[in-house]
Amino acid sequence: MTVDESKTIGRRIRFAREQRGLGVPEVAQKAGCSEEYLEWVEEGQVHAPVALLIRLAKALKMDSGAFMHPEHPSRRKLEAHKRTEHYSYKTLTPAEEDSHLMAFSITIPAKTAHKGVGYKHEGEEFVYVLSGEVLVTVEGKKKKLTRRQSIRFNSNLDHHLSNPGSRKAELLVILYLP
Repeated sequence: MTVDESKTIGRRIRFAREQRGLGVPEVAQKAGCSEEYLEWVEEGQVHAPVALLIRLAKALKMDSGAFMHPEHPSRRKLEAHKRTEHYSYKTLTPAEEDSHLMAFSITIPAKTAHKGVGYKHEGEEFVYVLSGEVLVTVEGKKKKLTRRQSIRFNSNLDHHLSNPGSRKAELLVILYLP
């Protein structure tokens, strides 16, 4: 995700929040992040992780993928693979406001580890390795997965993905959000 994309997403989050007459404290509390961090996201100073974008959409009573899709349909084709600082993902499920399930195709480059904030959100998560290897850390407990292996866990727990291998890892990740 580029700095410009972060600013665009941040502006969209702020616009949605203000349209609903909600303050930073209320939305931050509902999304499970600090007020300061939400302000940084809205200003485009940090790249919001996917889990936070989902929680923000839910806090604002929007479609769970509202902030993960490009703003303009013409950009959608150019950005089939959204970038974050540490991996790329493609949404496999159509955005639906009442849907509780979301599926993603995730690619993690070789020798890559997540840095910064951990991922933590309501629901459950299922990770299936299509190729390569991945190290899944849930509440400090690490589990190495290789091709055709999977793990399911409570996504309310702090979790991270990394690729210790020498080739990219391709994953299918399914989130259930209550």
